[in-house]
Amino acid sequence: ANRRSCKAEMESEGKSKITVGVCAMRKKAAAKPMREILKRLRVQKAIEIVIFTDKQILEETVDKWPLCDALIAFYSTGFPLDKAIEYSELRKPYVVNDLPSQYLTLDRREVYRILSENNIETPRHTILNRDKGSNCVLDEDEDRIEINNIVFHKPFVEKPVDAEDHNVYIYYPIAAGGGSQRLFRKV
Repeated sequence: ANRRSCKAEMESEGKSKITVGVCAMRKKAAAKPMREILKRLRVQKAIEIVIFTDKQILEETVDKWPLCDALIAFYSTGFPLDKAIEYSELRKPYVVNDLPSQYLTLDRREVYRILSENNIETPRHTILNRDKGSNCVLDEDEDRIEINNIVFHKPFVEKPVDAEDHNVYIYYPIAAGGGSQRLFRKV
């Protein structure tokens, strides 16, 4: 559907400010990148920011969530993305970041596919599909790992398909002591 300009909508509704809703878990909403985005938005006199609380997001039905003209919503662990999508369909705010697409970012295979389709460079990689029935071939020795005839010399980083799984490992060549180490992730 065609949307009128924000200015035209504001004038027709007698509004002097655009309400931007931030729908994200407190930890994400209070993180440095979000604080910087909000700082820049607050400079605009015609913008009012409403940050949804964790209690609203997790416990209230979407029809009780704050009204907004524009919505910024970010997935993180525990965030009910389906509810945010339901809210956007109910209230029809201008959605700054595509909500259904956030599901794709949870699968690293999808992220690499999208980047490739858009000709965006990525580090050299391959995918070892461990799903039942896959025909992936893995061969490893002291200084290299080969997956489906693609050779990677160690050190080599392995990341799980699920972006929420932070069990990332580095495999070292024998000259560096060999073995592997799980990367520590700041919580």
